[in-house]
Order: sequence, then C-alpha cells, then structure tokens
Amino acid sequence: MRFSWHFFCIIIFAAFASCSKGSTNDNATLTVNGRINPKGQTTYNYGTHLIQVSTFSAYLVESTGLNLDSYNGDSVQVTIKDMGIRQNPGPELYNVITITPL
Repeated sequence: MRFSWHFFCIIIFAAFASCSKGSTNDNATLTVNGRINPKGQTTYNYGTHLIQVSTFSAYLVESTGLNLDSYNGDSVQVTIKDMGIRQNPGPELYNVITITPL
C-alpha cells in the first residue's frame, strides 16, 4: 500500500510539472542576431521573412513599420516581439521592432 501511495504522489507531481512547462510568455520581447531572408512558400500564410539564427533555428517575422525587404540577405540584429499568433502546423510569429545591420 505504501508503494502505491508514493507512485500516486509522483504521478500527480509530474502532471502539475508538465502543465506549467507548456505555458508560453505571449508578447515577450527578445533580441537576436541572424540573416534575414524572405519566407518563401509555406503551408502557413502569415509572416513575411525568416531570421536564420543557426542551421536549425529561425524566427518567422513580419513588421508593421519597417521595410524588411531592404535587408534581404544581410546579417542583422533584430528586436522582436511575440505576436501570440500560432497555426498548427506552423511557428510562432514575431513582429520586428528594431533592425540593425551587422
């Protein structure tokens, strides 16, 4: 009986831990360095450009006030804000607040 009580407690603890792990911080702002390129064809229809940070890491972005096309192919530092837009399947969408060539 004692073993099953400990097992039950572990299961409950794991369930609560996994619930908090999945939460997102909507509207978070962060600064990243990378190469900016047009998005190209995708199955999702939001975002205009990608900020390629590494071979396996990129951010889908758009901007309401900046012309991102003038930076195509350039290495840039961007400050981006999470827009809270997600499509399944599809990545998070970020809005470019500032952009600086590197």
